[in-house]
Amino acid sequence: MILMAAGRGLIWQDWGDVYLVYQPSSAETHVFNETTAQILKCLEHGSLSTATAKERTEAALGVDLGELAADDFAFATMRLEELGLVESADDVSTAQ
Repeated sequence: MILMAAGRGLIWQDWGDVYLVYQPSSAETHVFNETTAQILKCLEHGSLSTATAKERTEAALGVDLGELAADDFAFATMRLEELGLVESADDVSTAQ
């Protein structure tokens, strides 16, 4: 599965353990923990496979590969998709 950022032009405010993200396209402000914010930030420069996005998120968090629980990662990406900030596709040709 491929993940891609759906929200463009996001405005970020880092408050330590909490990230505020304003989404101009929907005029909504979201509050994320560091893990969810890092997932979204990993996708700012282009589409990634879910495995690569998870690895880059773990690196950004400074944790060992595999330390971020797959269920936690899946829940966060599902929530980002529900908010319209991330889109998923079954393969690379769909994502391009």
